[in-house]
Amino acid sequence: MNLRLFLLTFLIESIILIGCFFLLGMLLFLYFGSGAGASSEKAIMTEKISFVILILSPLIYGIYKNVNSKDKIIGRSYLYASFTVTIISGIYFGKFIY
Repeated sequence: MNLRLFLLTFLIESIILIGCFFLLGMLLFLYFGSGAGASSEKAIMTEKISFVILILSPLIYGIYKNVNSKDKIIGRSYLYASFTVTIISGIYFGKFIY
């Protein structure tokens, strides 16, 4: 495993994930508002689905990079970094889902 690539990928994916989290929160707030529409079943289901997609997106990227990489060491570095980001974001963002 390439440690430098692992740390760089981990850092970049973490920054992108945190930015997407705040962007998603703002978009959901702008769409549903803060009144009765925000507590409807549609709003709650949309929030849960979007957070699951947000949490799993680094893992999908890591699998894609691992499959399409010509060098397996570099591919595994992407996969391990994405897996680590997915686990940490799942623990952190999981409290917002349930």
